[in-house]
Amino acid sequence: MSQYSYSPDEFDADEDGVTPVGVHRAQLPAWRSWLPLLLVIVIAPMLAWGAVTLLGGAAGGKPAAKATSVAQVPETEAPQEPGPAPTTEVGQVAPGTGSAEPTDGGSKASGSTDFTLGVTVHNGTTVSGLAGRTGDRLRNAGYTSVTVSQGIYSATDPQVTTVFYGSDANLASAQAIAQTLGIDNVVRSTDATGSNPLVVVLRSDFQE
Repeated sequence: MSQYSYSPDEFDADEDGVTPVGVHRAQLPAWRSWLPLLLVIVIAPMLAWGAVTLLGGAAGGKPAAKATSVAQVPETEAPQEPGPAPTTEVGQVAPGTGSAEPTDGGSKASGSTDFTLGVTVHNGTTVSGLAGRTGDRLRNAGYTSVTVSQGIYSATDPQVTTVFYGSDANLASAQAIAQTLGIDNVVRSTDATGSNPLVVVLRSDFQE
């Protein structure tokens, strides 16, 4: 016999069944209504924790990628523009830039022009006053100790206009005088210099 205590009615579609199939059914236990919520509260955090642990372990097991560094390219210096040509005072020749070349072995001047050195000017021509005018040109160029020899230079040497200097220390000054006066021949000679360390002998090839 069925334990169903209610009288049959029109909502009981199956009269031969042992339990009703209509709206008058037995109530479900209370724990069955709380079961889905309990599953969500308990199982969901466990699944989340397991997923995080699994992913963390997988990431930790892989070798760390090596950091790549950008190759450092050595800096290159910017090309420097050529600076201006060395400038000197009036009548001065910068070392290695003078137009006059020494004739004693082709050595070049080292040092700077000394405008206080004594300079003697000889007139080895028949042109009157040539030595005096040349001495004035040197004074105007900045030379402070210029001596003009009186009379005509009587020696036969040199054959061409020449600037003589007595020591290598005075080569730069001798070349500067040669450049100022347009003289090509510069010679070292202790015999020709005499009392002044620089001597200029003017010949007929000299042009004022």
